[in-house]
Amino acid sequence: MTNSSPASLRRVGGLTVAAGSLFLTAGSGAWFVISKQLRDEKIVVPGNAPAFAGKTVQGPVTAYVEALVIKGNAERGAGGRTFADVSAALREVESGSDEERALRGQSASLATAASLRTSLMTSVLAFGVSAFAGGLGALLLIAGTQLRRSRD
Repeated sequence: MTNSSPASLRRVGGLTVAAGSLFLTAGSGAWFVISKQLRDEKIVVPGNAPAFAGKTVQGPVTAYVEALVIKGNAERGAGGRTFADVSAALREVESGSDEERALRGQSASLATAASLRTSLMTSVLAFGVSAFAGGLGALLLIAGTQLRRSRD
């Protein structure tokens, strides 16, 4: 036989409310910190972006759009080549040639772009995790509140 008395449900409800509060606070706090750190970088979505041109990067959507723009600009600067394409081309050219120097420059630009994109996509992921934590916290708060309202 299980002990599901109203008093037990209220205790579980209290623990659920506490957990919900913790998750909601952590999720909201993380979202705020990520937004502030991105804002402090003063990154502005460039004019060639498909959306949000001129907006400050400070949220998941603007960070994602900025990552897309960086990728497109880097590949255009490399003549439409990807990092893998440039790496393969480097294996085929004569060492010390002008073509090798040009490809090495493209490779460095593409590597820098990849690093920037990775950082932005990490922030997009962090926004998702913080939204999940906050949403779960809100759900736990609601469920815990309902459990605490159990009557004898």
